[in-house]
Amino acid sequence: MSLRLARSMAFLLVVSTAPGSPGALGIRSAGAQGAPPGPTAEERAILAVDEAFVRAYNEGDAKGLAALFTDDAEIVEEDGLHYQGRDLLARSLAETFEANKGAKIALDVESIRFLTPDSAKEEGRSIVTPVKGPAVSRPYTVLYVRRDGRWLIADVHEDPDPAVPPHDRLEELSWLIGDWLDEGAEADARIDCRWSEDGNFLIRTFRVHHRGKPALSVVQRIGWDPLAKQIRSLEFDSEGGYGEGRWTRDGDSWIVKHSGVRPEGTTASSTNVMTRERSDLVRWRSTDRIIGGRREPDDASYVFVRVPAAPQGAVVDDAKGTPATPDAERSPR
Repeated sequence: MSLRLARSMAFLLVVSTAPGSPGALGIRSAGAQGAPPGPTAEERAILAVDEAFVRAYNEGDAKGLAALFTDDAEIVEEDGLHYQGRDLLARSLAETFEANKGAKIALDVESIRFLTPDSAKEEGRSIVTPVKGPAVSRPYTVLYVRRDGRWLIADVHEDPDPAVPPHDRLEELSWLIGDWLDEGAEADARIDCRWSEDGNFLIRTFRVHHRGKPALSVVQRIGWDPLAKQIRSLEFDSEGGYGEGRWTRDGDSWIVKHSGVRPEGTTASSTNVMTRERSDLVRWRSTDRIIGGRREPDDASYVFVRVPAAPQGAVVDDAKGTPATPDAERSPR
């Protein structure tokens, strides 16, 4: 899931080290004169949850982190995407830690306000620092509830942060980078993905071969739409068609609402679902396909596997761009 989930989880709990007491977590009082007053007993109980979160996060302990949430906890990201349920959070965190080993979190709590004796609202900002690259900071709002005498995280909302650069908005899709291949009996489809030179877009090139001959190519640019506050893509194909997609995350899947115009002028639309089943396998399915006002009867599906990098000096198949080795990984389809 890339650094984005790291950020998505980071905004949950933002605490800072209190001056003069290393390792302790406190509440920052914005605009206050002199040293801020110490936290109350109830605030300290919530800050203890923050401490446990920081400790588990920095140790890469997905189960320990998930245990700090209620069973039905909900997380709503800035673009409207939401996760619900402790089990889904645990799976997502495990993938994040595997993909971003060594990332650390620092937390800066700005305020804790009690809504009832058993619920509290926390606001602040998180800072996630990967092993390589700059730290990422994001504002958040968290709802805590007390159940059976224990404070747990029940709801998290990520707040808009106009300072986030476009590159960081796309980090959760950075796992797309590389070469991907789906092979069939008579046709194969290949996808190459890379960052643009400015680092603000992901550029994907699709190439389809039929019986060894080029049949279609598509160039797609994926970026952040600051007006819609959503990831968006634009593409053009080799036959003269074009289209756009609006991307929304749903757990381990991405849903792309696509619309376009075919070379002859016919409109088309579809809902494309891309599910990352493993770090090296992605299942892509197209549903609700409508062409020229007519619904297509069958869904289209593909299974793409990541193509291993060719060893230095290896012979490359010019037609497909894959290493010409007998044990090259194939689609399980």
